[in-house]
Amino acid sequence: MRKKAKLRLFFLYGLIGVALLAFFALDPRLVVNKYTIRSENLPSAFDGFTIVQITDLHCARFGEKQKDLLARIDRIAPDIVVLTGDIIDEKLLDFAPVEELVTGLAAKYPVYSIWGNHDRWLSRRDFKKLQEIYKSAGVTILNDESIELSHNNAAIFLHGADDPPVWNRGDLAYVQEHGIAVSPTEDRFNLLLMHRANLFPALSDLGFDLVLSGHLHGGQIRIPYVAGLISPTREWFPKYSAGRFEENGTVMIVGRGLGNAISIPRIFNPPELVHIVLKTSEK
Repeated sequence: MRKKAKLRLFFLYGLIGVALLAFFALDPRLVVNKYTIRSENLPSAFDGFTIVQITDLHCARFGEKQKDLLARIDRIAPDIVVLTGDIIDEKLLDFAPVEELVTGLAAKYPVYSIWGNHDRWLSRRDFKKLQEIYKSAGVTILNDESIELSHNNAAIFLHGADDPPVWNRGDLAYVQEHGIAVSPTEDRFNLLLMHRANLFPALSDLGFDLVLSGHLHGGQIRIPYVAGLISPTREWFPKYSAGRFEENGTVMIVGRGLGNAISIPRIFNPPELVHIVLKTSEK
C-alpha cells in the first residue's frame, strides 16, 4: 500500500509539473518590452519621445473590441504608434479585430503603418478594403514614403519601406540587389519601418539610426533566455528573431508580434508590445 501511495503521489506531482510547464509555455498574457534608444542625431526636443510598435497581429483579439490591448497602450501613452505589418492575416481574413484596433488607436494617437507580406498577399479587393479601413480610421500609410515628424519645434524623419515581392529565402538577395525605395536624410535622425527583420544585413549600412521590424514571430518557439527556435519562414535559430540588434551604427528592434499565422503554437513566446523611448546621447 505504501508503494502504491508513493506512485500516486509521484503521478500527481508529474501532472502538476506538466500543467505548470504547459501554462508557462503557452502563456497568452500580453507582455510589454521597453527599449531605450540613444542617438547623437536625435534633437534634444525629442529626448523622451515615446513609440509603441505593434507588429504581426494576424487578426488576434485582446478583449472585447481590443480593449485590453488598447488599455495597455494607454498606460504607456506614446507620442506615436507604428504598425510594422501583418496586422491582417490573408487566411483568417477577419477585418473586425483590425478595424477595432486601428480605430481605437487613431482616435488617441498619430498612427503610422507599413505593409507586411500577409497584407500584400491579400486579393486586390481585400487589400483595397484594408486600405479603406486604415484611411477611414486616420492611419498614415507609408508605402515607400518618407515624412518629417515634428515635435517641440524640431523634426526627425520617419520612413516606411514596402514589403518586397519575394517570399522567404530570396527576399534578402532581392533587397541586396535592388535596395529599398527610401533613403535616410543626412545629419538627421532617421527611423525606418520595414516588416522583415531578416533583411537587416541589407539595411544596416544605409545610414538609418533605427529600424523597427517584425515578421519572425520571436522564432515562434523560444528557448527561454536563449533564442528563437524556428521562424514562420522555416529558418532554424533565426538570427534576428526578437529584441535589439546593432550593426554598422544602425539599431534594429524586432517585435515578437501579437498573433499567429501558422499551425505551430507560440511556445514560451507570449504576445508582445514594444515600447521604445528615444534619448539623446547625453547620459
